[in-house]
Amino acid sequence: MDLSPRAQERLARIGSLSEAEQQRLRQNAELEAVLTPFFTGMATTEELWQQVKDLSASTGPDTIRQAQTRITDTLRLQMNPDDFEKRKAALLALETLKESGKYSALELLLGSIVSLRQRYEDVKQQALDQIRQQLEGQVRAAAEQARRQGMLVDTESTLEASLKSSPEWRDFIMRHDAGAQKTLDDYLARIRAML
Repeated sequence: MDLSPRAQERLARIGSLSEAEQQRLRQNAELEAVLTPFFTGMATTEELWQQVKDLSASTGPDTIRQAQTRITDTLRLQMNPDDFEKRKAALLALETLKESGKYSALELLLGSIVSLRQRYEDVKQQALDQIRQQLEGQVRAAAEQARRQGMLVDTESTLEASLKSSPEWRDFIMRHDAGAQKTLDDYLARIRAML
């Protein structure tokens, strides 16, 4: 590929990667190769533990922290409970590879996230049920009026559509999501600082 003289000049100014940068890129690629099967469900927590242990023996203990950080970065408020538990188990397992691990503190923070996720879902369901109850009377009255006029109305579908488009629901879910996400972000920041 022929580059213009200006492009060649820019490339010359940028220079090549230093040895440390090349090594960091190699280590990142190796870690990615270890984490990808775990994230795709092709590797168990035990297999991940062994692979990170082997990799950290050749690349240094910082590899453990990097693996834990990448796993922590994937934790979400609304993720599948099985995926969350798998990542939680992996974080705790990898913590055992550290000489001065903080297993108990990490376990406590992860338990707080489990509780947060449960409270988030419970409060969300309670609000949904409450708003559903408020709208149900209105939808049934409208359906009865439509029936008198000779029209059939699917009250259940109408109720669900009314519920999801309800300004009360949208306002609640926006505030509820923002509050829970802020709390989750705080927990995750504490975990990252601990790693």
